[in-house]
Amino acid sequence: MEFSVVADASPLIYFAKMEQLGFLHRVLGPVGISPAVFRETVVAGRELGLKDADRIAAAIETGSIVRISLSEDEVRLARSLQQSDPRLGSGECETIACAIHRGLKTILHDKKARRVAANHRARTMQGVDIPFLALLRGYVSLAGFKSLLRELAIFTGMGPATLFEREALAEEIAARLELPPADTGEGDEDNGSNSPT
Repeated sequence: MEFSVVADASPLIYFAKMEQLGFLHRVLGPVGISPAVFRETVVAGRELGLKDADRIAAAIETGSIVRISLSEDEVRLARSLQQSDPRLGSGECETIACAIHRGLKTILHDKKARRVAANHRARTMQGVDIPFLALLRGYVSLAGFKSLLRELAIFTGMGPATLFEREALAEEIAARLELPPADTGEGDEDNGSNSPT
């Protein structure tokens, strides 16, 4: 199955805890995960009895999330990345290596990992960027955007100042694109995610 983005464990776990993996798939299409990310999210999660692990496993069954095998070159690069910065996790290193070799976008939360990826010219985004893409593509109303962002802010530790800045930016985008106002309440039963018109 084709995919254009690979994700590290943390962003997947955030969306799984929010029960928004289906929303993630609507916005980005299938999301690839490396073997280490699978171990971190599903295997380790199930050992701890976490519901998000079962949600991620179910998304793999439906094809929303795709398990990928790494090439020998990707394995070597992942090891090299981890040796150069032992603070990086295996999942982060494999995700970055896959993104570099395959020319894919990557979803990373950790600042160090994003810096390493950028140094290798890999295109990155954070989980909190996904609601912006959804807003721009018409998958979510402004009210839904704010609901998703606030929930993500809890999981990611986003501070109030950053949250308010992002909400203000979204309001400007919505006004420029003449999107429905925040108080319509339309399509917000599922955190504001709805099909584009």
